[in-house]
Amino acid sequence: MHLTQLNRFKAAGIHFGISLAIFIALVIMVFTVWYPGILSKVDTGWHRALLLIAGVDLVLGPLLTLIVFNPAKKSLRFDLAVIAIAQLSALVAGLYTVHTTRPLALYTALPAAGFDTLYAHQVNPETRAFLSHSDNKLFYYAPDNNFTPFGAASLEQITPADLHSTTAAEFAAFMKQSTPDGLLEKDGAYTIPQGQSGKNLVLLEKNGQLREIQIATGD
Repeated sequence: MHLTQLNRFKAAGIHFGISLAIFIALVIMVFTVWYPGILSKVDTGWHRALLLIAGVDLVLGPLLTLIVFNPAKKSLRFDLAVIAIAQLSALVAGLYTVHTTRPLALYTALPAAGFDTLYAHQVNPETRAFLSHSDNKLFYYAPDNNFTPFGAASLEQITPADLHSTTAAEFAAFMKQSTPDGLLEKDGAYTIPQGQSGKNLVLLEKNGQLREIQIATGD
């Protein structure tokens, strides 16, 4: 269809349809690649990610097309090209930010005060690659299985060898050493708060399998 056969509303509608298809593809990527499984529950950064993508992809581009489209303009192709470049640039910048700050896994360290999130921009490249390719998303920190309290001095110092699946046989010993008084044991499971706020609760079976994540609502 030639541009001269369109009015501004048809052009904006076509632009919106294309943008909607791109948005749906990005939503699928957010939930399957960047915030898979439990990470979409314990970290709600994807809310902001989708709002950013929707604002740029579904609103900004089609709205600008609606404003500038005029079949009689000699500069119409140039105007549309500028809109496309601006939209693509903003979208790439937003996606890059979301990608580099995405959560990779949850981990807990001695003493077991709670699970914390390991983010892509906080860990070193080796650990980032390890976590990105791991199907497991729950780890405990024990360098060489040495139950040294308080974890690493910084998240950048954590190596793949320091992270062990909560389903590993040694996890029970880790929890016993962490809380010898059994304060985190309840109803046949380990009830571990997430982060310093402790609002969300991660419930693990005694074998380290995830039973449930209780998400706090409200303040």
